[in-house]
Amino acid sequence: MKQYKKIYEIRNMAKDKMESKYGGAILITFLSALLSGMVRLSINSVCTNTMNTVYGMTGSTGAARGISILFDVLLAAAGILMGVMNAGIALYFLNLACGQAASLRDLFYGFRTDSKKFLVISAAIVLCQTICLWPGQYLLQNYLSTRDTKWVLYALAAAGVGLCFYVPISLGIALSFYLILDFPQNSGRETLSLCWRMMRGHRGRLFQLELGFLPLMLLCILSFGVGFLWLEPYMQMSYACFFLDLMNPKSAQRTG
Repeated sequence: MKQYKKIYEIRNMAKDKMESKYGGAILITFLSALLSGMVRLSINSVCTNTMNTVYGMTGSTGAARGISILFDVLLAAAGILMGVMNAGIALYFLNLACGQAASLRDLFYGFRTDSKKFLVISAAIVLCQTICLWPGQYLLQNYLSTRDTKWVLYALAAAGVGLCFYVPISLGIALSFYLILDFPQNSGRETLSLCWRMMRGHRGRLFQLELGFLPLMLLCILSFGVGFLWLEPYMQMSYACFFLDLMNPKSAQRTG
């Protein structure tokens, strides 16, 4: 019978693995966040300027909203592309967890190899988030533009329904980047399917692991975001340790 680690054991394992290794880990996670943030900020800036120009020329809110939707699609496409870096993040922390050499160039691993399969996985994760959560965001934008409180209720209802779908689906494919590093011969679709099957019975455990980060996130917010420099590497190592435990559980000892 397979015996998996308790969540607190995985957290303790992650802490041990990260001891004296925060320097490089902070650098690679910060660089990933910086690159993604710069891309999103650039697109949002161009979107805002374009919307203001179109509205100034036409006076049509419909045309401006159409531009907004177009840039939402562009943001999703950029998110898929930048999401390939998550393969490099997974590789870096798996290397650390296994006592192997890890370097900053691991961040771009997904672009250096067969990038198509990493794009497929990234697309699945981004599209899941977009399809499930975008309706609530769109309705909230309606409130911001009209200040009609009914849109807040619609946005909350849409967000609630979206989360009911998003949480189990995202948990089911969350470890796909780790899995494809173990099975590089698989395609992106095969990896997603395999991850979904492997996570049966373990989504609750992963959700419990993620909930444990919430108090730490609150403390990071109170530190004006500085704490996230240390929290993000710890979280990534926790995911890596969870994956290693999932792939190599201990055999329970039978008595009697």
